[in-house]
Formats: sequence, structure tokens, C-alpha cells
Amino acid sequence: MRKKNGKPSIVPGLILIFIGIVAVLNNFDAIDLDWAVMWTYFILLLGLIFWLGFILDRSKDGLIMPGTILLTYGIILNLHMRFGNMDILWPFFILGPAFGFYAMYLLGKRDRGLLIPAVILTIVGSIFLLQGYSYIRYVWPLVLVILGVLLLLRNNRDGGGEAGKEE
Repeated sequence: MRKKNGKPSIVPGLILIFIGIVAVLNNFDAIDLDWAVMWTYFILLLGLIFWLGFILDRSKDGLIMPGTILLTYGIILNLHMRFGNMDILWPFFILGPAFGFYAMYLLGKRDRGLLIPAVILTIVGSIFLLQGYSYIRYVWPLVLVILGVLLLLRNNRDGGGEAGKEE
């Protein structure tokens, strides 16, 4: 990694030194790190690095998607390692890319095509997320039926489509 003036950046070296010192201190019991949880922070750190790359150069909006996914997954995995509740959290693996699409739309070029996969992933992820709550599994199918009926009524009110038109 090089700075704009052509000189190499010192940041990667400093990061490696910091990680090495923390690992050595942990090995000698000078600090107590729970590595069962600590690895999730590396995923979060990678996500932050992608986001930092975008923040420093706004033309690189392609960094938003992997940054958002890694941050989402890092949070999910951290919560799982701490509390062991993956049976509730797993739908966020579907929602992570949806968050990325929304972020790319909001902070990028406002390409409306990004909203299509975002909405689809949000609906699918939300259904699975809400399915974990016992009463919700009875509600969401009814919501789908109601939405379908409303779409049919709207189509009928608008003239019934092509079949209702006379030539």
C-alpha cells in the first residue's frame, strides 16, 4: 500500500506489530484474551477497513458491499460466540447482503437496480427471522394473502389489464 506521494504506508506494518504484541502478551498470560470470541473482531476489522477505504475515496463505492457484509457477519458471529443463539441470528446471513445493497444505493450512485435484490433479500431474511418467534409464523402467511388480494383489487380497479379493454 502506497501513499499518494509514492512512499509506502506504515499502517499495515503497525497493524501487524500490534497483533503480534497482543498475541505474545496473551501467550505469556500477561493479558487474557478469549480467542473463541477474538477471531470475530478480525472479521469486524476487515469490514471496517473496507469502509475506511470507501470513506477515504468516495469513488470506490464497490467497497461498501464487502464492508457491510463483513461487519454484519462479524456482529452475528460475535453474538453467537458469546451467547450461542445462532438459531435466532442465522437469517442475518441473508440480510447482510441486503444491508450492503441498501448502503450502496444510499451512499453510491443511487442506482435503483440495487434496490431489487435488497428488497428481495430483506423480505426473505425477515420471514426467516420472524419465523423464529412462534406467533409470527401465523401472521406472515396472512400478510402475504392480504397483499396478494390488494394487488388483485388494484389491478381490477385499474381496468383489469389488457383483457378488459375493447378494441
